[in-house]
Amino acid sequence: MRAARNLAFALAEVASAEEPMPVSASLAEMEGAARVLSNGVPRLRLSPRIGDDALAVKGAFRLSGGTWLTAGIRLTQAEDYGYPEISGSIGTLPIPALLFEPLLAMAHKAAEMRAGTRFPTTREAILAFETGKGSANIVLDLPQGLLKGVSKLAPSDDAIDGRLANRLYVAAHQQLNGRPLDLPEVYAALFENAPHTGDAARGHARAAMVAAAMLVVGPRAGRLARGGEASLSPVLPATLSVSLAGRGDLAQHFALSAALAASADPAIGQALGTWKELDDSLAGGSGFSFVDLAADRAGLRLGETAADPARAGTLRSRFAADAPELLPLEALGFTEGMSARTFEGRYSDVSSAEYAEAVARIDAALDTLPLMRR
Repeated sequence: MRAARNLAFALAEVASAEEPMPVSASLAEMEGAARVLSNGVPRLRLSPRIGDDALAVKGAFRLSGGTWLTAGIRLTQAEDYGYPEISGSIGTLPIPALLFEPLLAMAHKAAEMRAGTRFPTTREAILAFETGKGSANIVLDLPQGLLKGVSKLAPSDDAIDGRLANRLYVAAHQQLNGRPLDLPEVYAALFENAPHTGDAARGHARAAMVAAAMLVVGPRAGRLARGGEASLSPVLPATLSVSLAGRGDLAQHFALSAALAASADPAIGQALGTWKELDDSLAGGSGFSFVDLAADRAGLRLGETAADPARAGTLRSRFAADAPELLPLEALGFTEGMSARTFEGRYSDVSSAEYAEAVARIDAALDTLPLMRR
């Protein structure tokens, strides 16, 4: 988790810098980040390797039929330590640099056409590369705003309607602002005039999940919808004062997880919740919390309901009838504040049987709530 966080911060700094910046990563850091990524995308396996003059990354992706597709990329250090030689492979078939460079150019052009924006070529982005003593060092020149351009590459056929999410966000903010709220009140306001059936009901429910995250976590959560943040006024209203089971942090965990599940693969939202708690267990964090994790998993269930065409239409009546319980009181008794050392002593890691049992207890508690049942 520490490795993934460090690499993410380094790349984010490069992407926001006005000048080229160096990035260094040890093999241990890359292996740690690869493990974290595989936890969030179970079908993906990455294996980095560093040699005397090259960095190689092998990848395997499990297809729907259970077959694994393997591929790799290799950056070989140039004599002047400038732009490296880039080659690759598909399965056992090697692709030399002479062929790989044209393939990169084709992929670059296709990405620009899909996103409608210009991306730097690999030669423009990678200014220097070298390996040594178990680490890879690279100098990158990335334009500001690159991450927003990359986000446009994601499939948008089933994207959440950002304009609807914005309308719901503004209307609910005007209606609810000025007093402390319980999280069910926020969802009730967002579902007041929701359609009951069909694609319209699902579209409203998914947009409501994003709008709730914007109200509780912050307007930037609108990025989970297509154009959800872009059309808002530069002077954005403040978030509302919202709590869940008497705690504001639990409302934030729940609302963001619900929005993630409604807009993306729930497995990714589940992994993000776990990663956040693992990050909290590091020095300076608040500690690993199974209470927070319970709120995450409860939010994921609501988001899954919103994304389900057969169930999305039921949310209007459920929130209109009363204030449904979103988190069982039992969850507040789960262990909190664990350091990394304490967590590892009790559970080893997130793939252990002990950790699976702890998560099963959370899910069993959620199953007692009518709105949370699957």
